Amino acid sequence: MAKDTLGREKVDFVWGNVPMQPNEDRTTRLDLALGDHINAVSGWGGYPAFTANTPGKDVAGTTNYVLVPSVLGLTTAAAQDDTADAGLTVTTASAAANAKTDITRINATSATVAVVYATSANTNYPVGTKVQIFAGTPAGASPVNVPAALVGSWTVTAGSSGNITISGTGFTVADTTGINATGTLAGLAATIKTQSIAAGANNTAPGAAITITPWATAS
Repeated sequence: MAKDTLGREKVDFVWGNVPMQPNEDRTTRLDLALGDHINAVSGWGGYPAFTANTPGKDVAGTTNYVLVPSVLGLTTAAAQDDTADAGLTVTTASAAANAKTDITRINATSATVAVVYATSANTNYPVGTKVQIFAGTPAGASPVNVPAALVGSWTVTAGSSGNITISGTGFTVADTTGINATGTLAGLAATIKTQSIAAGANNTAPGAAITITPWATAS
Protein backbone atom coordinates (compact mmCIF):
# COMPACT_ATOMS: atom_id res chain seq x y z
CA MET A 1 0.00 0.00 0.00
CA ALA A 2 1.24 3.52 -0.78
CA LYS A 3 2.73 5.59 2.03
CA ASP A 4 2.26 9.28 2.80
CA THR A 5 5.12 11.71 3.52
CA LEU A 6 5.28 10.55 7.16
CA GLY A 7 5.51 6.90 6.19
CA ARG A 8 1.91 6.06 7.12
CA GLU A 9 -0.46 4.04 5.00
CA LYS A 10 -2.43 6.37 2.73
CA VAL A 11 -6.12 6.32 3.65
CA ASP A 12 -8.59 8.81 2.23
CA PHE A 13 -11.16 8.44 4.98
CA VAL A 14 -11.92 6.16 7.89
CA TRP A 15 -15.56 5.04 8.13
CA GLY A 16 -17.09 3.84 11.35
CA ASN A 17 -18.30 5.26 14.65
CA VAL A 18 -15.82 8.12 14.39
CA PRO A 19 -15.95 11.16 12.13
CA MET A 20 -14.43 10.90 8.67
CA GLN A 21 -10.66 11.30 8.98
CA PRO A 22 -8.53 12.90 6.26
CA ASN A 23 -5.00 11.51 6.34
CA GLU A 24 -3.43 14.95 6.00
CA ASP A 25 -4.05 18.65 6.44
CA ARG A 26 -6.05 19.81 3.43
CA THR A 27 -5.18 23.08 1.69
CA THR A 28 -8.14 23.00 -0.72
CA ARG A 29 -11.84 23.20 0.08
CA LEU A 30 -14.25 20.32 -0.20
CA ASP A 31 -16.28 20.29 -3.42
CA LEU A 32 -19.86 20.08 -2.17
CA ALA A 33 -21.12 19.06 -5.60
CA LEU A 34 -19.48 15.68 -4.96
CA GLY A 35 -21.38 13.09 -2.97
CA ASP A 36 -18.70 12.04 -0.47
CA HIS A 37 -17.65 15.62 0.09
CA ILE A 38 -21.13 16.89 0.95
CA ASN A 39 -21.71 13.77 3.04
CA ALA A 40 -18.64 14.66 5.06
CA VAL A 41 -19.98 18.16 5.69
CA SER A 42 -23.59 17.15 6.26
CA GLY A 43 -22.91 14.11 8.41
CA TRP A 44 -19.88 15.22 10.36
CA GLY A 45 -19.52 18.99 10.17
CA GLY A 46 -19.01 20.41 13.66
CA TYR A 47 -18.48 16.96 15.21
CA PRO A 48 -18.98 16.33 18.12
CA ALA A 49 -21.13 19.43 18.58
CA PHE A 50 -24.18 17.69 17.10
CA THR A 51 -25.36 14.18 16.33
CA ALA A 52 -23.70 12.82 13.20
CA ASN A 53 -25.81 12.08 10.11
CA THR A 54 -28.60 14.49 10.96
CA PRO A 55 -30.17 16.43 8.07
CA GLY A 56 -29.00 19.90 7.32
CA LYS A 57 -27.04 20.34 4.14
CA ASP A 58 -28.23 17.71 1.66
CA VAL A 59 -31.77 16.81 2.55
CA ALA A 60 -33.83 16.74 -0.65
CA GLY A 61 -33.68 13.30 -2.15
CA THR A 62 -31.00 12.95 -4.79
CA THR A 63 -30.26 16.69 -4.92
CA ASN A 64 -27.30 17.98 -2.95
CA TYR A 65 -27.87 21.33 -1.26
CA VAL A 66 -25.65 23.52 0.87
CA LEU A 67 -26.62 25.29 4.08
CA VAL A 68 -26.16 29.05 3.73
CA PRO A 69 -24.23 30.49 6.70
CA SER A 70 -24.84 33.85 8.34
CA VAL A 71 -21.93 36.16 7.63
CA LEU A 72 -23.52 39.40 8.87
CA GLY A 73 -21.12 41.24 11.14
CA LEU A 74 -18.08 39.26 10.02
CA THR A 75 -15.07 40.94 8.49
CA THR A 76 -15.09 40.85 4.70
CA ALA A 77 -12.26 38.31 4.59
CA ALA A 78 -13.93 36.00 7.12
CA ALA A 79 -17.27 36.24 5.28
CA GLN A 80 -15.62 35.42 1.95
CA ASP A 81 -13.98 32.38 3.53
CA ASP A 82 -17.16 31.14 5.23
CA THR A 83 -19.31 31.42 2.11
CA ALA A 84 -16.67 29.69 -0.02
CA ASP A 85 -16.34 26.93 2.59
CA ALA A 86 -20.11 26.46 2.38
CA GLY A 87 -19.79 25.71 -1.34
CA LEU A 88 -21.11 29.04 -2.61
CA THR A 89 -19.63 31.36 -5.23
CA VAL A 90 -19.13 34.67 -3.46
CA THR A 91 -19.03 38.18 -4.89
CA THR A 92 -18.17 41.13 -2.67
CA ALA A 93 -20.15 44.22 -3.62
CA SER A 94 -18.93 47.79 -3.31
CA ALA A 95 -19.03 48.97 0.27
CA ALA A 96 -22.36 50.40 1.44
CA ALA A 97 -22.63 54.09 2.32
CA ASN A 98 -22.18 54.56 6.05
CA ALA A 99 -23.22 58.02 7.21
CA LYS A 100 -23.05 58.57 10.95
CA THR A 101 -26.35 59.12 12.71
CA ASP A 102 -27.20 60.65 16.07
CA ILE A 103 -28.02 58.64 19.18
CA THR A 104 -30.65 60.31 21.38
CA ARG A 105 -30.86 57.79 24.20
CA ILE A 106 -29.06 54.71 25.50
CA ASN A 107 -30.75 52.47 28.07
CA ALA A 108 -28.19 50.00 29.44
CA THR A 109 -30.37 47.46 31.21
CA SER A 110 -27.45 45.31 32.34
CA ALA A 111 -23.67 45.11 32.05
CA THR A 112 -24.08 43.26 28.74
CA VAL A 113 -27.26 44.63 27.11
CA ALA A 114 -28.20 48.15 26.00
CA VAL A 115 -30.97 49.63 23.88
CA VAL A 116 -29.75 52.37 21.55
CA TYR A 117 -32.21 54.95 20.17
CA ALA A 118 -31.58 56.74 16.87
CA THR A 119 -33.74 57.60 13.86
CA SER A 120 -34.30 54.48 11.69
CA ALA A 121 -31.75 52.53 13.75
CA ASN A 122 -33.55 49.22 13.31
CA THR A 123 -33.67 49.54 9.52
CA ASN A 124 -30.18 50.98 9.17
CA TYR A 125 -28.50 48.30 11.27
CA PRO A 126 -30.04 44.81 10.85
CA VAL A 127 -29.86 42.14 13.52
CA GLY A 128 -26.56 40.31 13.36
CA THR A 129 -24.58 43.25 12.02
CA LYS A 130 -22.03 45.21 14.01
CA VAL A 131 -22.21 48.90 14.86
CA GLN A 132 -19.68 51.47 15.99
CA ILE A 133 -20.63 53.96 18.69
CA PHE A 134 -18.56 57.13 18.76
CA ALA A 135 -18.19 59.85 21.37
CA GLY A 136 -19.18 62.22 18.59
CA THR A 137 -19.15 66.00 18.65
CA PRO A 138 -20.44 67.36 21.97
CA ALA A 139 -23.16 69.98 21.97
CA GLY A 140 -21.97 73.56 22.55
CA ALA A 141 -24.39 74.15 25.41
CA SER A 142 -25.72 71.72 28.03
CA PRO A 143 -23.96 68.71 26.48
CA VAL A 144 -25.29 65.21 27.18
CA ASN A 145 -22.75 62.72 25.89
CA VAL A 146 -22.71 59.01 25.09
CA PRO A 147 -21.64 57.06 28.21
CA ALA A 148 -17.95 56.23 27.87
CA ALA A 149 -18.52 52.52 28.44
CA LEU A 150 -20.71 52.39 25.32
CA VAL A 151 -18.11 53.86 22.96
CA GLY A 152 -16.83 50.95 20.86
CA SER A 153 -18.05 48.27 18.46
CA TRP A 154 -20.99 46.02 19.32
CA THR A 155 -23.25 43.35 17.84
CA VAL A 156 -26.91 44.09 17.09
CA THR A 157 -29.11 41.42 18.69
CA ALA A 158 -32.61 42.92 18.22
CA GLY A 159 -34.40 45.91 16.78
CA SER A 160 -37.74 47.67 16.87
CA SER A 161 -39.04 51.02 15.66
CA GLY A 162 -36.30 53.58 16.15
CA ASN A 163 -33.96 51.48 18.28
CA ILE A 164 -31.58 48.54 18.32
CA THR A 165 -30.40 46.27 21.12
CA ILE A 166 -26.68 45.66 21.35
CA SER A 167 -24.66 43.12 23.29
CA GLY A 168 -21.27 43.70 24.84
CA THR A 169 -19.51 43.85 28.19
CA GLY A 170 -18.73 46.44 30.81
CA PHE A 171 -21.84 48.59 30.40
CA THR A 172 -22.87 50.74 33.35
CA VAL A 173 -26.57 50.23 34.09
CA ALA A 174 -28.24 53.57 33.39
CA ASP A 175 -30.86 55.14 31.14
CA THR A 176 -29.17 58.13 29.49
CA THR A 177 -31.72 60.35 27.76
CA GLY A 178 -31.41 63.57 25.83
CA ILE A 179 -28.05 62.72 24.29
CA ASN A 180 -27.16 65.66 22.03
CA ALA A 181 -23.67 64.83 20.76
CA THR A 182 -23.72 64.36 16.99
CA GLY A 183 -22.21 61.72 14.71
CA THR A 184 -22.39 58.96 17.30
CA LEU A 185 -23.60 55.82 15.47
CA ALA A 186 -22.60 53.96 12.28
CA GLY A 187 -22.06 50.50 10.90
CA LEU A 188 -18.69 48.94 11.73
CA ALA A 189 -16.52 49.52 8.66
CA ALA A 190 -15.33 46.48 6.67
CA THR A 191 -17.87 44.15 8.28
CA ILE A 192 -20.81 42.65 6.41
CA LYS A 193 -24.06 44.59 6.32
CA THR A 194 -26.11 42.32 4.00
CA GLN A 195 -25.98 38.98 2.21
CA SER A 196 -28.07 38.19 -0.86
CA ILE A 197 -29.22 34.73 0.29
CA ALA A 198 -30.67 34.53 3.77
CA ALA A 199 -28.81 32.46 6.33
CA GLY A 200 -30.29 29.05 7.04
CA ALA A 201 -31.54 28.37 3.52
CA ASN A 202 -30.91 24.68 2.77
CA ASN A 203 -32.30 24.47 -0.77
CA THR A 204 -29.37 26.24 -2.42
CA ALA A 205 -27.30 24.30 -4.93
CA PRO A 206 -23.52 24.05 -4.55
CA GLY A 207 -21.80 26.80 -6.50
CA ALA A 208 -24.78 29.18 -6.29
CA ALA A 209 -23.91 32.88 -6.39
CA ILE A 210 -24.10 34.91 -3.20
CA THR A 211 -23.28 38.59 -2.85
CA ILE A 212 -22.02 40.09 0.40
CA THR A 213 -21.92 43.82 1.08
CA PRO A 214 -19.59 45.36 3.67
CA TRP A 215 -19.92 48.73 5.36
CA ALA A 216 -17.75 51.56 4.06
CA THR A 217 -15.75 53.72 6.45
CA ALA A 218 -18.12 55.83 8.53
CA SER A 219 -18.37 59.45 7.51
